[in-house]
Amino acid sequence: MGTTDVGDVSWIVPTAQCHTACFAIGTGFHTWQLVTQGKLPAAHKGLILAAKTIASTAADCLRNPAIFTRAKAELKKRIGTRSYVCPIPRDVMPDDLCKKPG
Repeated sequence: MGTTDVGDVSWIVPTAQCHTACFAIGTGFHTWQLVTQGKLPAAHKGLILAAKTIASTAADCLRNPAIFTRAKAELKKRIGTRSYVCPIPRDVMPDDLCKKPG
């Protein structure tokens, strides 16, 4: 579906993602057609659904800390003996990443 920075985070802590319908089926990502749909009622309804889902999940986790324990155990099982290796060399600083070549 795509990539996000959450991939890096998910090696360290358990993560989850929420996908809701906020635009018409078949609309390409990163297009003006997608952007123009952002103010439509369907987009608003999808965002409200996502917000309620995320808030409800957070509330469940806070009320039941065992959820965190199980999530951490599942992450450890999935990762096994592998460890996270940052693809950015250690000597590269944020300013270096923003400089234009030449």
